[in-house]
Amino acid sequence: MNGPDPRSELVTALRILEANGIMDFNGHASVRWSGGLLINSGRSVRSRLTDADIVAADENGNPAVGAEAPPMEIPIHSEIYRRRPDIGAVVHGHPSWSTLLSSTGTPYRPVFPQGALLGPPPVFSSPLSINTPALGREVAEMMDGGPAILLRAHGLVVAGPDIRTATILALYLEENARRQCLSAPLGTAYELSPAEIAACRANLNKPGLFAKAWEYYAAKLG
Repeated sequence: MNGPDPRSELVTALRILEANGIMDFNGHASVRWSGGLLINSGRSVRSRLTDADIVAADENGNPAVGAEAPPMEIPIHSEIYRRRPDIGAVVHGHPSWSTLLSSTGTPYRPVFPQGALLGPPPVFSSPLSINTPALGREVAEMMDGGPAILLRAHGLVVAGPDIRTATILALYLEENARRQCLSAPLGTAYELSPAEIAACRANLNKPGLFAKAWEYYAAKLG
């Protein structure tokens, strides 16, 4: 049986990310596809995406002939795919809470179970657009084998084996950051211990749980 149409699934992912504050008028997500990738076009309106807004690009980020131009930060995606054969999807957005952490130099700390799946993500030092292959390589190299990186005062990049996993991990990262920031006026949030982090990663990093979260957020789109 054939799997979900990759364009439609990518649109659903982007809609979930926009509805939950990961995307704004910018931001992009991609899936590895046919020797290259699929990604929302640079001109696409993130709050009203359709399959027609998804464009194909080759492994170097060059768009297919006649296609809309991809986002200028496509090197984030192409360079992660080049370095990481385990990665099938990449998300880049500009959410408030995790960007606030990186802006203030506050380290990401796992303060709820799902947040333990992301960290600690490294922080890329520059807030500027990752719009060249050289910068994309720097981001990919700093991520190393991890699922996420924060771009200081800019946003996040999250990668996963498929678009559903990458989407849910991005939501988990932002929720963890939200809890960190909101707890600060009350005192120091409880930080999961190394043993608790290991247990969370063993128990929560499962396809069935990512699917459950995906269905929850997808259903809320209406």
